Amino acid sequence: MGISEREKQFYDEEWKKIKTHEITGVITIPGLESLEGKRVLICSCGTGAEPVQAAKQGAETYAFDISETAVKNTREMARFNNVKVKVDVMDFHNLSYEDNFFDILYGSAILHHINCEIAGKEMYRVLKPGGSAFFHENSDKVFIFRFLRRLLFGKPDGYQRQRVLFIKRRGTTDEYPLTEEEIGVLSKIFKGNIKVFNERLYFFSHLNALIFRNRKLGQLLWSLDAWIGNTFPEIKRYSFWQEILLRKSG
Repeated sequence: MGISEREKQFYDEEWKKIKTHEITGVITIPGLESLEGKRVLICSCGTGAEPVQAAKQGAETYAFDISETAVKNTREMARFNNVKVKVDVMDFHNLSYEDNFFDILYGSAILHHINCEIAGKEMYRVLKPGGSAFFHENSDKVFIFRFLRRLLFGKPDGYQRQRVLFIKRRGTTDEYPLTEEEIGVLSKIFKGNIKVFNERLYFFSHLNALIFRNRKLGQLLWSLDAWIGNTFPEIKRYSFWQEILLRKSG
């Protein structure tokens, strides 16, 4: 069984936990005032929330996921929220869309699942000249997280242990946070038109998610991260989460 099939099976089960509900919130793209009238592709639709958000903002919305459950979620969520979303089961490494088709590509926690060399070329191909791809993504660049993860669970491109003593990780046996090398691959494909930054600090709350898994402690540490990040913005560089903005030259 290949990586894609293992990922599909895992998330087919994971996304069955999602219940249809009213979707609120918006998607924001740096440098873009509105999604109104834009043709937007949600890369990995998961719960179905993000495609609905884009559609509610006036975008012509497309979405895909390798998981059939995720696609089902998106269809049901769109119907419940009375919006239109064109969604299909699809592998990120082999997109069926035409060249130069989308204004915006958007995704959250998806890049670390894919082969960035193959999927990055697909992203570049389907984006219109002048279009942008924006992703919220995890990171392997912070030393303490990289050290702990490799010590406990395994190194990139290898089998990831799911549990060590009382510490259990999330995700599949193939998942590993996005590496600097993978970001370099995307930068090369997009001819250097890339910006990597941190919108907020996610540090202490990640330690809780990785080790303690205590909900109340997590809420407290989330607030602590927010306060530290707002008070000392330069510390945001040590966040486990990062934002990646890619642009296709016009």
